Amino acid sequence: MNAKGYSIRGKLTGIIMLTSTAAVLLTCLGFMASGLVNLYRQRVADLSTTAQLVASNSTAALAFEDRKAAQEVLGALRAKAPVVAAAIYDQDREVFARYQPDPYISIPTVILPDGFTDRADRLDLFYAIRLDGERIGTLYIATDARERNARLKEYAIIAAGIALLSLLVAFLLSWWLQGGISRPIVELARVARDVSVHKRFNVRAGYAGLKDGNEIADLMAGFNDMLAEIEQRDHRLLLHQTHLEDTVALRTGELTTANDELRVAKNAAERAAGINAELALESALILNSTTDGIVRVGLDGHATFLNPAAARMLGRSLSEMEGRSIHEVFHHSRADGTPWPAAECPQVLAMTRGAAFASADDRFWLPDGSSLAVEYSSTPMLAEDGSRQGAVLTFRDVTERRAIERLKGEFVSTVSHELRTPLTSIRGALGLLSSGLLGTVGEKGRRMLEIAVSNTDRLVRLINDILDLERIESGRVELQRGTVDASALMLQAMDGVQSMADEAGVRLVALPISAALWGDSDRIIQTLTNLLGNAIKFSAAETTVTLSGILRENDFVFCVADQGRGVPEAKLETIFERFSQVNGSDSRDKGGSGLGLAICKSIVDAHGGRIWAETNDPAGTRFQFTIPLAVSSVVFSELPASGRGAVPSVLLVEDDLDLAKVMTAALQNRGIATIHAVTGREAVQRCRHERPSLIVLDLGLPDMDGFAVVAALRAGKAFAEIPLLVYSALDVGAADQARLCLGRTEFLTKSRSSLADFEGHVVRLLETVPTGRHAA
Repeated sequence: MNAKGYSIRGKLTGIIMLTSTAAVLLTCLGFMASGLVNLYRQRVADLSTTAQLVASNSTAALAFEDRKAAQEVLGALRAKAPVVAAAIYDQDREVFARYQPDPYISIPTVILPDGFTDRADRLDLFYAIRLDGERIGTLYIATDARERNARLKEYAIIAAGIALLSLLVAFLLSWWLQGGISRPIVELARVARDVSVHKRFNVRAGYAGLKDGNEIADLMAGFNDMLAEIEQRDHRLLLHQTHLEDTVALRTGELTTANDELRVAKNAAERAAGINAELALESALILNSTTDGIVRVGLDGHATFLNPAAARMLGRSLSEMEGRSIHEVFHHSRADGTPWPAAECPQVLAMTRGAAFASADDRFWLPDGSSLAVEYSSTPMLAEDGSRQGAVLTFRDVTERRAIERLKGEFVSTVSHELRTPLTSIRGALGLLSSGLLGTVGEKGRRMLEIAVSNTDRLVRLINDILDLERIESGRVELQRGTVDASALMLQAMDGVQSMADEAGVRLVALPISAALWGDSDRIIQTLTNLLGNAIKFSAAETTVTLSGILRENDFVFCVADQGRGVPEAKLETIFERFSQVNGSDSRDKGGSGLGLAICKSIVDAHGGRIWAETNDPAGTRFQFTIPLAVSSVVFSELPASGRGAVPSVLLVEDDLDLAKVMTAALQNRGIATIHAVTGREAVQRCRHERPSLIVLDLGLPDMDGFAVVAALRAGKAFAEIPLLVYSALDVGAADQARLCLGRTEFLTKSRSSLADFEGHVVRLLETVPTGRHAA
């Protein structure tokens, strides 16, 4: 029913009529239903009583198969006017006796289940006849239902009369009642239409006859008050308009005077804009012409600018990257193709923290699934007030360079390997000749053999050095890092070159210092041996070569100083390049390959250290290189003399006992004390009693998860600043990371991190802990 075309009077009348009609109809239906139910129940009760009497009186007749007695029992039903048919069935379900006053009403030949059956014109009942609890027959009785149907029609006529009368009364009442509501509303609509069309705000809506406090009276009073307020505001606006016109005239004169000044300023601004446009054009030309890719990245990690070189190398336009972070677009996997979560990507972390970051060997992924070898750097963009505006990512394609380096390495390795076999044969043959086993050799021939053996040995050393250098720089040689003592390394290296020094008449002096280093002992000794050997070769007899060390805050400095001829100032920076020598004749005269210092540099670089040379005073050269300290050394060097007994301790909260043993062994090998807790409750108790320097937490624990452990530690202010490393099998999202922060907090996923990654995170976090926080 669509009520949009009806007036409010019609709508109110319709509502009252519908409500009244529904109420009357429901009442009539209830009246009829109640009468019919009561009539039905009465008839059922009456018929049930009759059936009980007839069944009890028929028991003997059925038992003795007395049909005449059974017929007499049924004949007594004539006194029951509604009974129109009856029958008694024996155990074989055959009719034993019947009562059939009306021949047109048939006796059923099929016995239905016990109970009542309501038909259109009669009510049937099948009832069991029992003797001593055993069923010996069935009674059937049918009663006339026409009386009930007549009663139903009577009820329907009464209900229809009541409904019509009620509707008439409801219509009269609704027509009278709606007037008190509709008349004020119609009046209000008339006034509102007059105000809207003629813009007359001095008219008012009348509501005589309505009592104060009535909702409609309040509505009309509020409407009149609103009209009065609008009328007053209209008057005030007219006055304000007059005043505004006077003010505009005054300001027009002032603007005319200021216009000349603005014209001058405009000319200056146009000149500045021209200069800025030229600068912008020049900047655009530079950005468009450079061969390096340049990407501007917003604070949300999305690209906001690509120069043509970047778009060409990445195979994407800026519009194709819209709505996706640069990590998601081209940096989502590591160089080996494994997924790289954004939370672990150093580029994303650097941008998030506003720090500069650079990588010399990485890969950006292209739309077709291939990758591009790149070196890149990320630099934060800062506004004048120091706030971060994003970052600038610059990168270049190094695919060709990597291919050349790989070909060079393969060529050197192939040539070196191919030379080794014949050189070994030549060296063996020369050795046999010079030993005299193949016959006597003259003095001149022996001298030639000695020269040949010496040059063959020098060539073999050169090939070995080349192969060693290539293996280190290509990463095929993995450093076997561990905690080593600097003093032991220095003494072992000195022992290795002592015979060489004795033969050259050079004095060796060692000034060993004990310090725990984190490195590969064999490679460090190789570096020291190379430097000491060089110093001895280029030192005159009766001079001194000194090996010393300096323990610094985060690393250890080895120093090899000689008193020889020294390295010229101009070559101090290039001496570590391949085949770089002070004099071209050194390779022939001193027997060196020119690769020893390059190998030293590669080993030191692999340790994360630095190597350099400087002039020694008063003569000679001083070679120095650094090796990082083990964590225990870092801590010990920072402690005051009274606290040197303190060591860093790590609480490992891990329910996997095998993994806990591996983690414990790795950390204790670095001199770090460990505490192990299997459950969350045990971890909280250990924190309270032992105060660890760092907590390593697994999230899935037997009794309470890692979130509950962090919440318990946060509740105690003494533990709220403890550094935390979440080392879990689960990838922790940004929302969950916020719930897991204590002090400085980092996250590692077990399946994506090696044991070395785990150790590196522990070491870095321990280095940030103040010395007073280390457990005693």
